[in-house]
Amino acid sequence: MVGLLHAEVRKTASTRLWWGLLIPVALLSVLINLFGGLFTAAIPDEDGRLPLLLASLAYAMGLTAIFGLVHGVVGAAAEFRHRTITTTYLTSARRWPVLVAKMSVSAAVGAFYALVTAVVGVLAGLAGEAGAAFPSFGSLLAVTLIGMLAAALWGALGAALGTAVSNQVSALVGALVYVLLGEFLLSVLLGNAESVDVQRLTAFLPVNGGEIALYDLPAQVLAGPELGPAVVEALAGVTSPPPWWGGLLVLAAWTGAVAATAWVIAERRDVT
Repeated sequence: MVGLLHAEVRKTASTRLWWGLLIPVALLSVLINLFGGLFTAAIPDEDGRLPLLLASLAYAMGLTAIFGLVHGVVGAAAEFRHRTITTTYLTSARRWPVLVAKMSVSAAVGAFYALVTAVVGVLAGLAGEAGAAFPSFGSLLAVTLIGMLAAALWGALGAALGTAVSNQVSALVGALVYVLLGEFLLSVLLGNAESVDVQRLTAFLPVNGGEIALYDLPAQVLAGPELGPAVVEALAGVTSPPPWWGGLLVLAAWTGAVAATAWVIAERRDVT
């Protein structure tokens, strides 16, 4: 397994994909959190904190997770596109360790993207807050760690999806269509159902689960623990959202489901 992990790290580092996606990640974080700092300076709360900057950082983390997903999909599916997957499988007695290695490295890349988003975002927020008091270190650290976990899960999910679908274009287009449009339409459909139990299913979709995890803490800081869940409902478009750790568990469950599917398909696929 160590050798497979080392090989996947070398493959990732030897391509331009990881840093090519890192550039828009950093630029988006600068733009989003610069405005977050400006709005925070204009509308401080009673304690002089900057809850709006926390919200803008969480929003930037959500966009960063999509780039982690893209990296995982493209990186895994590229082996099938360039027909190097046969050699990769020959380096392991079984195929499942290859999947685990790919998911692990893609998760690490996603977490790194989120870390860069946080660092760049905080610096941009400092530039835009015009002397207002800065959020507590604990709040910033919590949002950063949650964002890193969410982006890591999306990166791992992307690698599993790229392995399961294998066609790079189909996997990438399908993932982006679902993340950017498909789940929104599905959430609207479920949210407009007459049954409250059906409406609550919106909180158990993968994108919504990640957004719940990211928005929970900023919403509590912004609106308080009593109104926080209502803010999360409005931002994520869900009904009866769980706490942040519940959102992460939802995303982790979907990641595990896609990984199990990829494992079954990979074991049966002919790559000769």
